[in-house]
Amino acid sequence: MNRWTAVAMGAVLLLCSCPLLGQHGGHGGGRRGTPGGTAGTSDSSLQDFNHSLAIQATPEQTSQFPALAKSTETARKQAQELVQLAARTSNSTSLSRETTALKDAVEDAQSGNQYFVKSFSKSQKSGLKELTKKLEKADSAVTKQMKTLDQQLGHSEGDSEAIASTADKLEKALSEFEEQQLSLGKEMGIQTPAI
Repeated sequence: MNRWTAVAMGAVLLLCSCPLLGQHGGHGGGRRGTPGGTAGTSDSSLQDFNHSLAIQATPEQTSQFPALAKSTETARKQAQELVQLAARTSNSTSLSRETTALKDAVEDAQSGNQYFVKSFSKSQKSGLKELTKKLEKADSAVTKQMKTLDQQLGHSEGDSEAIASTADKLEKALSEFEEQQLSLGKEMGIQTPAI
């Protein structure tokens, strides 16, 4: 072994031993659970790491997510357009056409969301249970407002003021739905562009 190899190996061993001393409570040889040790911190870090690993998005989920987020954004924007249209006109044909487009967009967003959640592995289902519940709750609120809007359009007179009010509530429900989707994606390690 030449002299430079020996020096390099010595430096590597010296650098690697310093963090190891800290993990074992320094020179005093602290034990797990004792004040000199760092077991609590490392156990917590290890649990966080294992949790992150268990819920990490698969490459397929990562590639699906932008389309899912885009469909929800589209539905939210269509709800905003319906609010504006209902404020300007009481033409039932225009309102019906805009509502049909909105309904299609909402169905796309919801079915895409269901497909995405069904793709979860067992560890993802377990690790993301709380966020999934929040997303399901937001999804239910969207469904409720969409049903109310359908009922209002079912009446022959189609009260544009009531339609505008319900469309506004639907837009807010879609905003919450979108926020929960993005939180879920972020937790799974999916980088999403700002919407």
